[in-house]
Amino acid sequence: MNAKITLRKIVFLTMLLVSTTNFAQLSVPFKIRYQGFVKGDMTIIANNSVNRVDFTSGPNEPYYNLTSYAKLNDEFDMAYIDIDEDESTFSSSSAELYLENSNRKKIVYAGLYWSGTYRYNAGIQKSEKKFIPTDASRGTFSSVKLKLPNKEKYIDVSGQVIFDGAGKNEFDEIAPYAVYADITDYLKELSNASGVYSVANVKATQGIIEGGVSAGWTIFIVYEDQNMSGKFVSSYDGFAGVTDKSTDIVFNGFQTLPEGNVRAKIACAALEGDNNLLGDQLLFSSNESKLFTPLSTNIRKDNNFFNSSITIENQNFINRYPDSKNTLGYDTCLFTIPNPNNTIIGNNIKEATLRLKSVGDRCFMFFTAFGVEVTPSKEEVIYAANDDKPLKVASKNNLLKFIPANKDFLIEDYRTSSSINRNRKNTFIDSKNNIIEVQTASISSATSGYYIVANIFKTEQSAIEFVTFLKSKDIEADFFTNVLNNYRYVYLKKNNDLNEIVDLYLSKLDETYEDRIQILAINKNNNELIADASIKELPNKQEVVIKEPNKKELFDVQIVSIPNEPRGYYIVANVFSVSENSVNFFNSLKAKGLTPKVLVNPMNNYKYVYLKKVDNEQEAQALYLSKINNTYQGKIWILSVNNNNALITDNDD
Repeated sequence: MNAKITLRKIVFLTMLLVSTTNFAQLSVPFKIRYQGFVKGDMTIIANNSVNRVDFTSGPNEPYYNLTSYAKLNDEFDMAYIDIDEDESTFSSSSAELYLENSNRKKIVYAGLYWSGTYRYNAGIQKSEKKFIPTDASRGTFSSVKLKLPNKEKYIDVSGQVIFDGAGKNEFDEIAPYAVYADITDYLKELSNASGVYSVANVKATQGIIEGGVSAGWTIFIVYEDQNMSGKFVSSYDGFAGVTDKSTDIVFNGFQTLPEGNVRAKIACAALEGDNNLLGDQLLFSSNESKLFTPLSTNIRKDNNFFNSSITIENQNFINRYPDSKNTLGYDTCLFTIPNPNNTIIGNNIKEATLRLKSVGDRCFMFFTAFGVEVTPSKEEVIYAANDDKPLKVASKNNLLKFIPANKDFLIEDYRTSSSINRNRKNTFIDSKNNIIEVQTASISSATSGYYIVANIFKTEQSAIEFVTFLKSKDIEADFFTNVLNNYRYVYLKKNNDLNEIVDLYLSKLDETYEDRIQILAINKNNNELIADASIKELPNKQEVVIKEPNKKELFDVQIVSIPNEPRGYYIVANVFSVSENSVNFFNSLKAKGLTPKVLVNPMNNYKYVYLKKVDNEQEAQALYLSKINNTYQGKIWILSVNNNNALITDNDD
């Protein structure tokens, strides 16, 4: 991360706080856009419309970097995503709406929002503090193109401008805007609303502007399903700069259940929240004392809620193309408010408040929605056991619990975080009460065994892209298809030995994979599961201690195995998949008097342009810290080749 540019953002934020009190509050007050009671629910789909361009990647290639080294959007040359090969569009991206049991769903309302930073058509950075336009014109942005599921052509959609920051002193550096359009009638005309939606021609500045380029779109949907509980749903839009002067949005017109668990959801869309800048919060209150609780999910932290991601519940929403985990400044989310024992939202509550606040990152929220359950569902019991008691198989260190079902059980679809039909769920509990869930399924197109699954996809293209991405990170992966529902399961390991699979699961594949994984038992009958579990001895969790270097420095290290290459540590300046780009970068380094070399990985044909190769870790760290003896000021990292993770163990002395 570029410390100078990060400092510039903080300075810019400070100037905004001093210059105006309006910015610190509501630039456009939030007003109700939709409100009503529905036996059903609300959902969202979304995607970003601009992405980074660098030596290795174009804007259509997903940006997955979520590390502390991930750049901000104002450190990249930004360009339009354009996936559709349609000459009538200059930008386009897509996302898939999945409504389970879609034949029971009826669209009640749909609103399309799009937003971006649009100071002028294109610009560049001349120096650290000087940004100039290369195309100073600025066109209209109040219309976009929308392609509905299973349609070949786009339709033109004109919207209502909620806010335009151009010409306003406190916003003029990036000139953010937000637009809304009611698209309910378009979705109601569809025989099945599920499918892929594409939104094109969302405008934003191309290149670089002070504060950063970002843009994207969000579709908010309310649907009816008579088998679901009754909910009161309200959506609001406006434009709020999120700063240390808090902004409150009040939800009312409802009353929560008089008794029992209170369930409620929040949806939001915002612009310019950065992944690596902390301090922004979304807080919620519904009690008379007005005590506010910071909201968070597995991905959105309570001190970095708006973090350049598109999420549903506790997962990235990646049923979209491209499916960047880091959207470089565009946020959309939908999640259930954590409410254990009704501690945040109680019974008979008639009003709630959403509060926006930030003491670090600056961002702009333009949409939010609140949905709360107000009548119980006809189907409160999702599944039940056929027998009075579930079958339990005890062994030395675990309990395997089979729950026979009178209908398919539900597990989470990683792609949508919605529920999809699956077979029964089994649970291992080891001697320290560490719960390990194992899903079971009968899939004729897959061989019997235990699989460690990393993701589930609805399209083959998405599965192939994810496998390719994993392999580029030296993670072996493959996928198989369930022909009954056409889902693609991307898995990292497969084994017939439950013991080995559980060991790999607990160790996160020997510490090589940090994202969520799950064990899936394919084509295993009850007798086989009982037999495998009865000999299973789950290991206790071991404490792993990794010694740190003597200096408290963070080392940017990648570990790879490359056949037929000598063991060593390479100081890499860049990596390329396109030969022409690697040659151009190689020549630019030579022109600066450096002596670069190229290492090619035949497994993925990546070309690593490196400046030094050494045999031991200590020398590599010294070169990294000294910027190769102060001869190269660009970003570098250490590539450990064929060292068998020696970077973790070489410091024992």
